[in-house]
Amino acid sequence: MRTALRLATLCLTLGATGAGAQTLPTLEQYPLRERILGPGGALFRDYVNPSQPGISYITGIGPGASLPRGAIFAAGTTDFFCQQSQVPTITVISAPAGAKIGVGYGPFVATGTDGGAANPCIGRPAKGTVVTFKGRRAPGQSVTLRVTYPTLGAWYDHVVPVPAR
Repeated sequence: MRTALRLATLCLTLGATGAGAQTLPTLEQYPLRERILGPGGALFRDYVNPSQPGISYITGIGPGASLPRGAIFAAGTTDFFCQQSQVPTITVISAPAGAKIGVGYGPFVATGTDGGAANPCIGRPAKGTVVTFKGRRAPGQSVTLRVTYPTLGAWYDHVVPVPAR
């Protein structure tokens, strides 16, 4: 622990040298725990601890340039600050004959929830498991998907209509 503290102090001291250098924060201003585990810390630099506990189970798909081509459905888990948690598993239960269904990790737009804590993330970009559809599209076609959320252990079935081109 002492070695880690010395190394962190040395890195902070070396980083604060040169033109325009500022004084380092004291341990009262920036506690040691926050220096290691908090925002800007050594281990979880980009993660911010949410003020409200709980995980939201979000679903979605929507307009956006960052969506994979042919995306028809997506699911993910987030905390109160819309930070991604574990990725759900999506299994294809049924699909139209001749359709190629792809399931992979990617970006999407949250449009709904399957459950969990209150979610301010609706309408915002998210990351998770995205389902894509390739093949002929006819009116009335749909794909049945089973979404299993890892932290909850529960699953939800979704019947997703295949949009016409």
